[in-house]
Amino acid sequence: MRLFVLLVVSSFLFACSSVFDPKVIEKEVYVRCPIPEVPKTPKPTISENATYPEKLKSLFDYLFGLEKENEILREVLETCRQ
Repeated sequence: MRLFVLLVVSSFLFACSSVFDPKVIEKEVYVRCPIPEVPKTPKPTISENATYPEKLKSLFDYLFGLEKENEILREVLETCRQ
């Protein structure tokens, strides 16, 4: 008897579940922007015996390398914001 009641109840549950249509939920999905490889500017090693113009040139080269790296990173950020 219990088996029969369980069978009837479960058949009603399965019959009612087929009546309802599944709902499709749409929501925004944020996709992360791929980050390209940006070469890191190597820090110069300046010897103690180097002349003043050599030291200055080395520091300027490092500064310009950092500016180039910074510009690339800013372009990547601007691209990812759009």
